[in-house]
Amino acid sequence: MKMQEIESLLTEAYELWEHERAEPESEERLAAFEESRGIRLPGEYRELLARFGPLHFAEPTIHGLQEQEWAYPAGTKLIAEYRSQGAIERDTELLPIGSFGDGDLLVLQPGGSVYRLDHDGYDESPLEAIADDLPTLLGELAKFVLETYRAMQEQNKV
Repeated sequence: MKMQEIESLLTEAYELWEHERAEPESEERLAAFEESRGIRLPGEYRELLARFGPLHFAEPTIHGLQEQEWAYPAGTKLIAEYRSQGAIERDTELLPIGSFGDGDLLVLQPGGSVYRLDHDGYDESPLEAIADDLPTLLGELAKFVLETYRAMQEQNKV
């Protein structure tokens, strides 16, 4: 799925939750973050931050650059720890981009799947695939928010 396919869903979801209005990240801040970490943010994540900002109105939340100041180093440390244990293959590129309320991380394989990364132990693998790609996850989150909002409106009418 591509970001253009879910643009209207994201626009509507972000507008409904304007009390937690996110500010898009500037190109300058995105470039500075990438340069300071020696990375290139995956296209869909970068596009979300540049066009809409972080996503805080559903779980998992998706971090903006302010949160990434602490979350990125902590996430990469956990990924490295799991790699050293052999739980994550060394050549699997993962980028922490968000979190769940229980402390688990949302990680993105650039150009690929989105995973839940268990933060404090696991049975077979610390990675649980949750979406084929980031736009698919974002579309599901936006639909959930819109359905919840509409259900609340209907309930308030009664």
